[in-house]
Amino acid sequence: MTEEKEISTESNGQENNENGNSETTSDLENSIIRQMEYYFGDVNLPRDKFLKEQVNLDDGWVPLDVMLKFNRLSKLTTDHEVIVNAINKSTSGLLEVSEDNKKVRRNPEMPLPEMNEERRKELTARTIYAKGFPKDSTLDDILQFFKQYDLVENVIMRRYQDKQSKKKLFKGSVFATFKTKEQATKFLENKGLKYKDTELLLLWQENYVQQKQEEYAALKEKKQKRGQQKEGNEEKDTFKLPTGTVLFFNEGNETLTREKIKDALTELGAEVAYIDFKAGDTQGWVRMTKENAGKELAEKLTDGKVKIDDAELVFKLLEGDEETAYLEKTVEEMSKRRKNMKNFKGNNRGKNFKGKGRKRKQGNHDDGPPAKVSAKS
Repeated sequence: MTEEKEISTESNGQENNENGNSETTSDLENSIIRQMEYYFGDVNLPRDKFLKEQVNLDDGWVPLDVMLKFNRLSKLTTDHEVIVNAINKSTSGLLEVSEDNKKVRRNPEMPLPEMNEERRKELTARTIYAKGFPKDSTLDDILQFFKQYDLVENVIMRRYQDKQSKKKLFKGSVFATFKTKEQATKFLENKGLKYKDTELLLLWQENYVQQKQEEYAALKEKKQKRGQQKEGNEEKDTFKLPTGTVLFFNEGNETLTREKIKDALTELGAEVAYIDFKAGDTQGWVRMTKENAGKELAEKLTDGKVKIDDAELVFKLLEGDEETAYLEKTVEEMSKRRKNMKNFKGNNRGKNFKGKGRKRKQGNHDDGPPAKVSAKS
């Protein structure tokens, strides 16, 4: 008998309140009937690999010696005669005992229902979720609690694996499958139902599962947003730009280029980080590398003018809201370029490229620290 089998037999709970009467059937016999009918019942047998293998060996018959390998039955009794007498007192008609009293099987006239999607929905429709049981509760404790209600086919104690001890511990909640949906509904109508001194939380299993799915989805979304926000903050920190560095200019002409602007400002001692300008435009922006470097340059200029070829550009320092808006837009654009570059590298990682070692074409961008321009005094 495998350990897996012992675990599967821990999640049982068929209760038969029609097993004769208390005058002819003892508590022990009722427990044996309940346990045996659980093993061969509609809920357990279809999913019990070990027992299904035994059933297929001998026209459904399973030796009592094999059945006694199940822990919960062997804890009740190991006496074949006691087991046989108990089964013979059952009124459900589910089980048969062989003529030599050494074997038991499920009644062939009561075949197992086919386990399909319709069957799963039908089981779910009469299964409830109950939470609030002490975490040191045993299966017998839980079964004793449900014994006072209508027929319960199955009780599954929900467990989790403790990271430290590696043991499976009881969560304090169960799934209980009733014989009919009407009986399950009646049970859920017990408002304020308590186990000992603790009020139980009662839900339909389907509602509980949906609730947990929604919670998991919300948690996943929250983690994603937190990750995106963190990534955004990291990007902003990476691209935190100094202030007092941006100059707006106009009065340009068709011959004006970025290179000409850069050379002219370098001769004035400026260290240019970025020139926001397209050939053919008459205006643009220049951003310096260091804090207040644009402000210092503006103070050097007479009327803010710099002569480049035939044009006399007029420069104006961006301040206040104008500067803030421009720097925020710049950071956003730099972040997008950085993400696009990461995506490109990720999509092409592991691929072989032709022309390795080809020198990268220089562009007008500063995704990283700008190359300093040597200043001529």
